[in-house]
Amino acid sequence: MRAKQVLGMFVAMAVLACGTMSAAQDVTTLPIREEQQLYEIMAEFINNGPANHQFGYLADIAGLSSVFSSTTTKDESTALFTYVVDAQNFQVVTHGAFRITDRVGTCTIYLNNGPSDFNNPASFSQGTPIQVSTYRQTVVVRLADNTFVSTNTHAITKVETFSLNGVNYRLGQFGKSFRSTYSGVVGLNQPPLVTGFFAGTAVGMK
Repeated sequence: MRAKQVLGMFVAMAVLACGTMSAAQDVTTLPIREEQQLYEIMAEFINNGPANHQFGYLADIAGLSSVFSSTTTKDESTALFTYVVDAQNFQVVTHGAFRITDRVGTCTIYLNNGPSDFNNPASFSQGTPIQVSTYRQTVVVRLADNTFVSTNTHAITKVETFSLNGVNYRLGQFGKSFRSTYSGVVGLNQPPLVTGFFAGTAVGMK
């Protein structure tokens, strides 16, 4: 009888341990669905010859109630998620009042590891990469005032689980795609080295 009781106790402990492990491993995926608005982006960029470096933060993520560490200050210093693109021009065409630039590269979204600062572009890459995608950009610049719009496609090649407020998440799904669009300006009394500024949104693709 005692042996059965001991065996029963071990079985109960094993079931409890499995349940605890399963709960600890539960992951909430923040999915990408066709035409669903996913992210809002605030960023700056630096052009250096054919190289383009974009750095900024996500101002909103579908499925999360907040993406800032403060309820009052909402900027790069409190952003929980940062956005970095490294791309290269492969074609530039100018005609009359417009210039079109095409680029390819990589986009990485980070779980931020501390306050970021637009005076220090490297601070936007200091966190943990949680989503990586291939990146294809087409930028249309209006030369009269150096404003631009761009359309960009992202195909996710990697996602990593991250924890926020005690919940495990994944940002998107491997193999899914989304489209981002920017509206921005080149110049405008920017600090040294910074080429321009933009704001953007991203929506899911089929």
